[in-house]
Amino acid sequence: MAKIPGYAGQYLEIDLTSKSIKKVPLDQNLARYYIGGRAMGGKILLDAYGTNWGKVDPLSPEALLIFNTGPFAPFVASRMNVVFKSPLTNGIVGSHVSGDFHAEMRFSGYDGIIVKGKASSPVYVTIFDDKVEIKDASKWWGKETKETMELIMNEYGHQTSQLYIAPGGENLCKIACVMADWYRAAGRGGGGAVMGSKNLKALICKGNGPAPEVADQKKVDALTEWTRLNSAIVRQSTHEYGTTAGIYTTGNTRSSEPVKNWQSEWHDQKQIQGVYFAAEQWVRRYWADMCCTVACSKLGRVKYGKRAGQIAELPDYEAGALEGTNLAVYDISDMVFLTDLPDRYGLDLISLGNVVGWACEAQEKGILTAADLGGVQLKWGEADGFAKLMELIAYRKGDIPKLLGDGLLATTKKLGKGAEFAVICKGMELGAHGTRSLQDKDELGYTVSAMGGDHVSTVIADREDRFVADSTGQCTFLGLTRDQEVEILQATTGFGITKDELEKQLVYRWTTANRIPLLLAGWTYKDDVNPPRFYEPLPDGPYKGKFTDKTIEETKKQAYYKSQGWDTQGVPTTDTLKKCGLDAFDGALAPLRAKA
Repeated sequence: MAKIPGYAGQYLEIDLTSKSIKKVPLDQNLARYYIGGRAMGGKILLDAYGTNWGKVDPLSPEALLIFNTGPFAPFVASRMNVVFKSPLTNGIVGSHVSGDFHAEMRFSGYDGIIVKGKASSPVYVTIFDDKVEIKDASKWWGKETKETMELIMNEYGHQTSQLYIAPGGENLCKIACVMADWYRAAGRGGGGAVMGSKNLKALICKGNGPAPEVADQKKVDALTEWTRLNSAIVRQSTHEYGTTAGIYTTGNTRSSEPVKNWQSEWHDQKQIQGVYFAAEQWVRRYWADMCCTVACSKLGRVKYGKRAGQIAELPDYEAGALEGTNLAVYDISDMVFLTDLPDRYGLDLISLGNVVGWACEAQEKGILTAADLGGVQLKWGEADGFAKLMELIAYRKGDIPKLLGDGLLATTKKLGKGAEFAVICKGMELGAHGTRSLQDKDELGYTVSAMGGDHVSTVIADREDRFVADSTGQCTFLGLTRDQEVEILQATTGFGITKDELEKQLVYRWTTANRIPLLLAGWTYKDDVNPPRFYEPLPDGPYKGKFTDKTIEETKKQAYYKSQGWDTQGVPTTDTLKKCGLDAFDGALAPLRAKA
């Protein structure tokens, strides 16, 4: 095993079909040019599927499921990426998640875990340093999040970290997520369905070894000391309120928050300001994962009313917006109740909020009836109906709820109706950030993103935002500047990567590597557009009448293609592929290029 500063130097590969477990050395060039996390995981997938990408069923035994982190873990507040071919987009999705699993994985001696195959019956995997075992999970199958965590802790105590699925993933809902520890989730793209398709209930890890040796330990110590002393100051609002405060301000001041399935993006509901959650509900104000110096998580409970006793995290902005304002639910107790349900069922709260919001509007328009939804009558602002539909979706009860569990692209295609108010991009439901007011995302934000509707992989000018963070393994809430990111990267790896190389070479390589699967999956430049609803004028608020301008969108899109070395159809040129070391795909992409 080659010694690579900042890395354990090996992957753990688990084949659930053959029940084989082996260690795979980490290639130094892969580490140098793809760093880790999402970029490296995506390259591993791309190499494995090659030009056959479009034919690989993401829910088949041959599909890979990769759990990957980067060299920043566990030295600063960090995350890992669950990387897979998405059953929603058929492209690469790297869904990031916090918690402690990636640190325990590194302490066990692994940079990542690659899972393939399919177990003949439900299993879970324990990883305790060198001891890796596949075990029977039949008694755990069918259990929701809280029950699953209790079973794991009863069996292994409180010192392990775990990734697992709940009923949503077991039932192969394509909007299911991979849960981590308590109230953490790799939510986007359907990773829970991929895990469920392998009959894999959980991965449980505890490492007792040291963190990987780094290139410059004194420098790493100094940089991590800076984060300890300054991160909570630099990110003071995040430290104090998490992202909960945005539930009010994003809609009220920026007109960029979904309201009634994005029919509006503005509200003036002062009772959902962050201070009210803090004053009335939070019982644990600061909650941090390993090495985190921001502590943005908050634990709360509902103290009175029919939701009394409900315990949940935050809610954070995405949850409060998609399960709150998007459904016109403005009672904070009802909001906490609804935002807890996606975690309970193991469903992506972003996709789920969009899905049930769409279903409510579909009932309004006569596309769906209560009978279609198992007797559920949806009304804006009434939490119980939405809660019941969420349960039906998770357990795949009824034809339409089962269809909704596959996401809005599959639903609208099957029904032949409702696409005009389905807020999705390349098959993925959008995060709670609109483009019409230009106060949050702009015209380009989602259109050319490698992960479609994912709000944290959006494009800014000529590069994708947060690709660096997803690949180094850092949490963006640390508030590091790019210069600091490069400093830590150099101190950990010693690769000599400069800011210029990172921004002008590596990120471009990663972006092209992630564009290729989308093209091989059948998406074209015609799909690099915003949802139809975003072209409608905002009906109210300070930005009333604003809309996403298609002409500006097209101009920016073409400028972005050019900046990446892609043609006017958004297809990488032969020269670009060669520069990126991806020329093996030139023949497959040639028929897709713009004609001279």
